[in-house]
Amino acid sequence: MIRIASRAALAAASALAIASPAMAHMSFETAQSAPGEQFRGVLVLPHGCDGAPTDTIRVTLPHGFTDVSAEAKDGWTLETPGNDGDVSQIVWSGGAVPDDGHETFAFTGTFADDLPETDILFAVEQMCGDVALGWEPAVSLGDAPADHGHHGGDTITVGALELSGAFTRATLPNAPVGGGYVTITNTGDEADRLVSAQSSFSPDVQIHEMAVVNDVMDMRQLPEGLEIPAGETVTLAPGGLHMMFMNISQPFVQGESVPVTLVFDRAGAVEIDLAVQAFGASGMDMSSHEGH
Repeated sequence: MIRIASRAALAAASALAIASPAMAHMSFETAQSAPGEQFRGVLVLPHGCDGAPTDTIRVTLPHGFTDVSAEAKDGWTLETPGNDGDVSQIVWSGGAVPDDGHETFAFTGTFADDLPETDILFAVEQMCGDVALGWEPAVSLGDAPADHGHHGGDTITVGALELSGAFTRATLPNAPVGGGYVTITNTGDEADRLVSAQSSFSPDVQIHEMAVVNDVMDMRQLPEGLEIPAGETVTLAPGGLHMMFMNISQPFVQGESVPVTLVFDRAGAVEIDLAVQAFGASGMDMSSHEGH
């Protein structure tokens, strides 16, 4: 079995792996709860690090998730660091899940009563020796995943299209990929299509969709692009349709922005800036970013 010796080596290898037609993300078996309810999170590990076995899973818990209890696993060391008795992380280490193996990691906790009915993100690091992959599985506290598209900032108009709420999230050091999100409204009488995207941060920006297949969240590239029907709004958001920046040249840093040029079949090309929010952030805060 091949061992990846550095995070830099993983960046190139992971870009090739994620560019395949389907790529399973680390996700929850059940991703629905509500404010004030207890939640049992069962994380599904779908793959290793492109040849290397997984030896550590680290979960950073979001604000408002309390009374945490993690489930031990045979052959793994369980740690729950935190302050003043509150668990802030859960770490399983010392095990070995083969690259083609599947495993689950479970814990329970309670969402605070005053949390909004939105998507709550858990920051997860998957370690394979010196290699790290970052994931952001979400739990919806509402009837449906939250709409991350409208979070303030200027609306950009190109042709009959209106683009708003463009953002991304900070990435882990040497992470191979990053996500991009924006809401697109077609005010015209004819459908348009987002056919491609380019950015100086990535040699290959792809358009992806997320879908649950056999209870596992899969990511698929849309090689034909994304249709924007006439008179409708399409939202690219975490856990659904999104842009994927492959083999990024530098980390996405909170408070900065990531430029991307979107190319539409009818409206043409338009450059927008994605405001970089915190790693694992659940919403946009435009106060530190000046848009167009």
